[in-house]
Amino acid sequence: MILCGGENLVDVIEMQTVDGTRVFRAVPGGSPYNCTRALGRLGMDVGYLTPISSDRFGDDLLAGLTADNVRHLGQRPDAPTSLAMVTVEDGQPDYRFYRNGTAERMVTQDTLRNCLTDGAEAFHIGSLALCEGRDAQAWADLFMSCAARGIFTSFDPNIRPLLAEQNASAYRRRLDQMAAVANLLRLSDEDLNWWRPDMPAEDALADLARMAPHALLVLTQGASPVICHWPGGRIEVPLTPVENMVDAVGAGDTLMATLLAGLARKDCLGVDQIAALDATALGQIIKDASKAAAITCTKTGCNPPYASEIWG
Repeated sequence: MILCGGENLVDVIEMQTVDGTRVFRAVPGGSPYNCTRALGRLGMDVGYLTPISSDRFGDDLLAGLTADNVRHLGQRPDAPTSLAMVTVEDGQPDYRFYRNGTAERMVTQDTLRNCLTDGAEAFHIGSLALCEGRDAQAWADLFMSCAARGIFTSFDPNIRPLLAEQNASAYRRRLDQMAAVANLLRLSDEDLNWWRPDMPAEDALADLARMAPHALLVLTQGASPVICHWPGGRIEVPLTPVENMVDAVGAGDTLMATLLAGLARKDCLGVDQIAALDATALGQIIKDASKAAAITCTKTGCNPPYASEIWG
């Protein structure tokens, strides 16, 4: 089983009607939540650890997991659901988050450890859940604990600079600690620039590779080729072009999920297996992940593809 943790929330997406009226659509979301659902659609055995509110939005979030065959292993507290106000310009989303005192942040080291299952093969975490507060440290501690137990560890920082700057030093230290034990790290060029602000991109990537010598590092760069660095070498893989672009909401989450699912399908959720990956096999995994992200971009919001759309 692949276990996932991190925020769930409702994206309140600004839209326009035909006559130009602004309307808002509430859509279940959150980067790790999206990734979890995408993994379920790709046929993976998935469990989601984060608490989900018992309010109406929480019911919708849980229904989304259930529809995609994801098991919710966390609690259902009475605290409200987190919100993200989303505006989209030229297909690119901009977010404002409201998370104080919400259900998805009600985690401790003990509650998270109690959610771990004996059959856990991998643990994935990312985004806002790692940014600030006691909950962020609880997630990081679980990540370190999973690594110590030999569970494959994966994370996608998906850094939001407006939130990150409030606790920048502590946040960077936390990311460094996690990178040192990670088996899979996917990040964007924007993440890299914030994480290593005083380094050119190539130097920053090399620094992370030294910090995580046994990991697969996957760097996305907008429309430019994906850079992969792993113990077996380095490759660059062109992205699948997007036809009929609608928006990029959830595209990175879909890419992350398909990358993780692709590794699982090839029985590569382990240090030795990552090291043994050849460039051709890894390149195909990246192409599949890029294809999945491109499909997501042709739909409104995060609506990831199913396994049959990627692998037939």
